[in-house]
Amino acid sequence: MPSTTVSKRLFAFDFDWTLIEADSDHWVMQRLSGDLFKEQEDLFGKMQWTDLQNMLLGRLFDRGVTKQDIEQVLHEIPFTQEVITALRLMESQGAELCIISDANTFYIETILKMHGIDTLFTKIITNPAHFDESGRLHVSRFHGADKGPHGCALPCQPNLCKGRELQKLIDSQAWDQVVYMGDSTNDFCPSTRLQSKDLILARSKLLLEKAIREQPHLVLADVVYWESPSDILATTQSIFNIESTKPLPSPQVERSGLPSMAIP
Repeated sequence: MPSTTVSKRLFAFDFDWTLIEADSDHWVMQRLSGDLFKEQEDLFGKMQWTDLQNMLLGRLFDRGVTKQDIEQVLHEIPFTQEVITALRLMESQGAELCIISDANTFYIETILKMHGIDTLFTKIITNPAHFDESGRLHVSRFHGADKGPHGCALPCQPNLCKGRELQKLIDSQAWDQVVYMGDSTNDFCPSTRLQSKDLILARSKLLLEKAIREQPHLVLADVVYWESPSDILATTQSIFNIESTKPLPSPQVERSGLPSMAIP
């Protein structure tokens, strides 16, 4: 938990519905093609998600959608000032910031650069994306379809085991504390990689909270459930023992086997 003696922290983030207030894959398709967005929804669970996005991006290109069109809608994705302030605060306190996401490099990098915060992150682990010579955006799996299953027993996507990638970051050096923030089922695996000194920031009332409550024996770290971007900022200020200049809600933490309480 927060301590003035902690000097080296790793913050690892999901991206969609965690740092931004939307799902970037849904956002792009919904705003550029209503019928392809419906097809995206209809094929959910019937086709591997990254492969589906690549197919739909090809359809967008065939309809004349350009790189600039995609960039424009990405610039419109809600990215709140509270979250940006929290990220800048983390970096200013010497923390290392990384993203582990099932989105893609083009979406994430475009959004971060638009808000002037791309340099805050030391690593972005996500599905690779590139434009070919004709201007068509291609997205491929981080863990390629040509590779064998990553063998994780938890509900990870075949293209990316976030837990395995977080473990690589954890093992890369000695951290005083690791903080992981996410919202969905595929954020549960990395949450189980943390230790009792670490912290999980789980978006409340969504699938990560459900997974944690269903299998609490797999989670050693303290858990903070948050609802809004202002909660993220308040929690960040609490972690670093920094007084807020504005009245913010007091974040609630669940320690292993103990009821909720405010971060000291």
